[in-house]
Amino acid sequence: MTGELDRLLESLEGVVTSRELAGAGLGHTAITATVRGGRLRRIAQGLYADTSAWEGAPPWERYRMRVRAMLRVHPAWVASHHAALTLHGLPLHGVDLDVVDVAATVRTSSRRPGVHVHRLQPHHVPLLEFRPRALPPALACVLVAAASGVEAGVVSMDAALHREACTPKDLEAALAHPGTRYGRPSARAAVARADGLSESPGESRTRLLLSTLGVEVRSQVDIRDATGFIGRVDFLVAGRVVVEFDGAVKYAGADGQEALLREKRREERLRDAGYRVVRITRDELSRPAALLARITAAVALAA
Repeated sequence: MTGELDRLLESLEGVVTSRELAGAGLGHTAITATVRGGRLRRIAQGLYADTSAWEGAPPWERYRMRVRAMLRVHPAWVASHHAALTLHGLPLHGVDLDVVDVAATVRTSSRRPGVHVHRLQPHHVPLLEFRPRALPPALACVLVAAASGVEAGVVSMDAALHREACTPKDLEAALAHPGTRYGRPSARAAVARADGLSESPGESRTRLLLSTLGVEVRSQVDIRDATGFIGRVDFLVAGRVVVEFDGAVKYAGADGQEALLREKRREERLRDAGYRVVRITRDELSRPAALLARITAAVALAA
């Protein structure tokens, strides 16, 4: 039975339903014993995860696993909002990972623990036959902005535009969806500020914050010196101040150490060419006043 359970968990990406377990020969008593033994972990009513896989996964990956399993339980549901984004492989930020938004052919929307069921628009009913079974990326991004705010929306919109999963016109068209009714101002603001040049959620958040602080930035700017191309920088402020979002994860491991050395050499060339370099970490995004002071000082020194 252990071998059958292992094969089932592997084929279903680590999350199974009680019905799927029953089909593999595990009744209620066997499921209870497997949970008590630590092999399985109950993550929602009727949903069980491979304990080691679940505990080793980051929050957004756990969320994706749960969404996929819930759609297997409910074949008449289509993933919506950030549940749709995770199935499209788009990043999540500032959303509630305890709630799975879905759309179904219901008369009115409803909530239950951990699930928000929205009304599926008639022209989206064919999506029930699509894979992934999710609302289109542009619409999902706009619904996230309406429900979770401008920053959450911009992060997902930037990624969708950068990966060519949608176009600016697609985002504009999605604003007409009834689901944006109560959050349309936030959704409109996010669409207006989305930029497909950003290459990571950190860059999106940095650009959005700097804009909010009144700092004019150019994104993804190529810099050259007398000997040629130095590199493409995240942002350029006032023509001479380079602002880079520093995602520390890219410097992990042996390859990361080599990347760090290359980054240091590039930064030396930037400084030699007369540029000031300001590096921003994720923690600094929560201290806007201090960040603005750093950039203002760098602009003054560059001048």
